[in-house]
Amino acid sequence: MSTETCPRPAALLLSLPSYNATATYTLNWDLAPKTCAAICASLPMTSVCFHGRNSGDEALTITPQPILNIPQDSSENCTTSHSMNHLYFGLEIAGKSYGGCSPGHSASEICWFYGPAGLAQYWVSSKGPPHTEPPFVRETAVLNEFAVLKVENGFYNASRCTQRGGETSIIITAIFD
Repeated sequence: MSTETCPRPAALLLSLPSYNATATYTLNWDLAPKTCAAICASLPMTSVCFHGRNSGDEALTITPQPILNIPQDSSENCTTSHSMNHLYFGLEIAGKSYGGCSPGHSASEICWFYGPAGLAQYWVSSKGPPHTEPPFVRETAVLNEFAVLKVENGFYNASRCTQRGGETSIIITAIFD
């Protein structure tokens, strides 16, 4: 759906139905317009969320279809400083790291930090691409910060449960004011 022909959502509602948990995030159209537009064009979205295995207090969901056309630079509020109360967009290009959220394939993700000890990271080979040979080192991910938390109802505690409970279903929908 083209974002030019539909109203612009003010926020996103993230729901973890199995935990009856939700979070509402206000979209930051001024700082990350292309990120907001691309995410909103993909809604509604149903996927799974899980714990970010290299990143401390991080949970994430892979978009059902990779969103590959969003710049990850200063024009879209990119940062390597990750904190609670924000939503981030990340892009993983195939071959850029070892493992990752979709090994061997390009993927995009929406992530959030449910506790203070989180920093999105990934593994790379110190020998360079294709990142298949040790030794490996961690690098901090560059993410687009595109929304800020408005209301949270058990969402962070439910996200924390993915550390041991594994994947859980997530539904992301648009909210129009």
